[in-house]
Amino acid sequence: MKRTFLTAFALLSFMNFASQADDKPVVDSTSVRHLNLNEVQINASRVNAKLKDLPQKVDVITQRMIKASPATDVAGLLKRSSSIDILQYPGVDAGIGMRGFSADTKSKYALILIDGKPAGTENLASIDLNNVERVEILKGPFSAQYGSDAMGGVVNIVTQTRTGKFGGSASFAYGSFQTSKVNLNFGGSLSELVDFDLAYAFHKQNEDYKVGEHNLYNKSYAKTILDASTYGASMENSQFEKHNVNARLGIKLAKDWKLNLNSSFYKAFDVETPGNFWHTYGMDSKDIERYTGGLDVLGKIGIHSIRLSPFFSNENTEIIDLGNDGYGNLENVYKNYGFQLNDAFQIGEHTFAFGIDNKTDKYLSKNYTKEGVGEAPYKPDYQNRKTGVFGQIQFKLFDGKLDASVGGRGDFIKFGLEADKFLGNASSSEKYEIFTKNMGLKYHICNHLSIHSTWGDAFLAPDAFQVAGFYTVASGSTTKGNADLKAEKSKTIDFGFNFKNFKKGINFDLTYFQTKHKNKIIKEYQNPDGIAKNGDEFYTYINAQKAEMNGIEMLASYDFGALSDYDYSLRLYLNYTHMIDAKVAYELAGKPAEGSMRYVRDNTASFGIEFDNLKGFSTCLNGRYIGHRYEDNYMVTYPAPTYARAPIVFKGKEVRPELIDEALLRHPISYVFDYSASYTFKEKYTVGITISNLLDENYTEKDGYNMPGRSLIAKLAYRF
Repeated sequence: MKRTFLTAFALLSFMNFASQADDKPVVDSTSVRHLNLNEVQINASRVNAKLKDLPQKVDVITQRMIKASPATDVAGLLKRSSSIDILQYPGVDAGIGMRGFSADTKSKYALILIDGKPAGTENLASIDLNNVERVEILKGPFSAQYGSDAMGGVVNIVTQTRTGKFGGSASFAYGSFQTSKVNLNFGGSLSELVDFDLAYAFHKQNEDYKVGEHNLYNKSYAKTILDASTYGASMENSQFEKHNVNARLGIKLAKDWKLNLNSSFYKAFDVETPGNFWHTYGMDSKDIERYTGGLDVLGKIGIHSIRLSPFFSNENTEIIDLGNDGYGNLENVYKNYGFQLNDAFQIGEHTFAFGIDNKTDKYLSKNYTKEGVGEAPYKPDYQNRKTGVFGQIQFKLFDGKLDASVGGRGDFIKFGLEADKFLGNASSSEKYEIFTKNMGLKYHICNHLSIHSTWGDAFLAPDAFQVAGFYTVASGSTTKGNADLKAEKSKTIDFGFNFKNFKKGINFDLTYFQTKHKNKIIKEYQNPDGIAKNGDEFYTYINAQKAEMNGIEMLASYDFGALSDYDYSLRLYLNYTHMIDAKVAYELAGKPAEGSMRYVRDNTASFGIEFDNLKGFSTCLNGRYIGHRYEDNYMVTYPAPTYARAPIVFKGKEVRPELIDEALLRHPISYVFDYSASYTFKEKYTVGITISNLLDENYTEKDGYNMPGRSLIAKLAYRF
């Protein structure tokens, strides 16, 4: 730690000298404006502040970066372009975690927004990138702006809005695993009063993907966890087909008033879900159907900018059991509706924002045997009704040298649990009332050098199934909710410095963060008498006495194009997070216990080199560093009659027999590289290729769920 801060001090001294040596105006011609993000307005800040004025740590993934990425959905983009944790399964299912908050497929510690409103889904792999303008990643506690779902941060997906001359693009791509992609989007003004956007995306993989054959780092250790049977093998039952439609209609109501009507439809057909590589829990197929709708009324009354945004979404997921795993068929419905009312106004150089958020989340689930007979679901039906009142102020002080923000929010949550005849639980309800705060400071030492710090608290109410769920899986293990479970609370502080000199091509930020987490909810093995009966295992949810996460985030880039006044761009970049510590302490059977946080990588990074001649040709080599993480060892079986832990048997061979007695596994480091190149000619036609997983790395986001190996996609696009 001492060495880290000495290094930071030395960098501060050097950058202070460099900034004083050159205070000439920044080059920002039209051709290179996309490279300079200082003036980007961050919509998710709720005060519409520019990136350069925010004390909070913010990453922006631009449209250029999106086009250079092989990713077709938000999950794929985030894991390649930002240093945050991803938990992803084959079969269109992914979620994230930030700053030591463990990742899960519901992204419960990170709020997902589309154009500032709830996304209508918790599954990042189901959000297509076709009509996305940029992605804003706000790191740190944002409960004071958004409530319960923003303990680790906020991801805001900003979609395209075209006005003026009509235009658009069409593209077709084809490649490995018989993968085909079609993207169409167009829009513009139909008249002085009406404008629109329309987008369609199709993505199909018609062949099972192949797992990678290599490990760049320490293959012998990686093989003990990944198992030799997975290398270069086909991931059976991993095909899918996805369709996505987005539409917007803008109507000018008066001089300062506009109405935007928004809707989207997502449909995934016959998405094959293989389970783990060895199909321990069988194989399934699922269909996902989601509709979202809403409107934005935007206007001005005097100095006040008003926004009223009602929204609604309905997502239905049907899972069909293809094997003999005993799970049967499932149907899950997630409904989300409510409104946002915001008022932002400026007095002098200070910005004030106040508003009301109202949101209802409803979760419905049904389970059936393969014969169609109803059975106990994994969790009862429930809903959360949330109303929050917030205020946020952005100050500019000392002739613009100091940017200060302060805010607070009161949340009123009613948790309702429906009765279920299969589970045997009665209907019940519970109320939460909580007030959260945040504050931040950013001091501009000179033209390019600033220091920043933020503090905030946050909370997360427990889910219904953590309180009242009860289910037993085919292996015999049982999970039961804890009626005494408390809401999680946390306090986070961060501080760091930023040096950004666009003319010199330098962008550097180093931030230290620390989170103290109270009542952290964890899942633990806890047989009532401490002895397994008939091989059964008993799990429940408990509150950890305390948890603490601290780490360092570094964002660094240098553009050699600055040496020639940006006749071209040749940029080296690094986005890196190092977890110094992530520990939980709790009581187990009346005794103190401590352990490492599950599903939290000790290091994550994206890095690479990109070139753009600003005349039509661009290319990028992007690398992803996936650090060690701890996971419970669930890749075992409990065969009758002894029901003792035993290795999985796959094609006549035991899987990881040497790890059978290991309850906790430390997963290996992985390096995943992607390459892309494209050329645009006559300003309309683009040809390109992308190679995902260039070195054919065998790796997982979740133990046993190996990701695709090397694949190549060729693309042809036309812009009009």
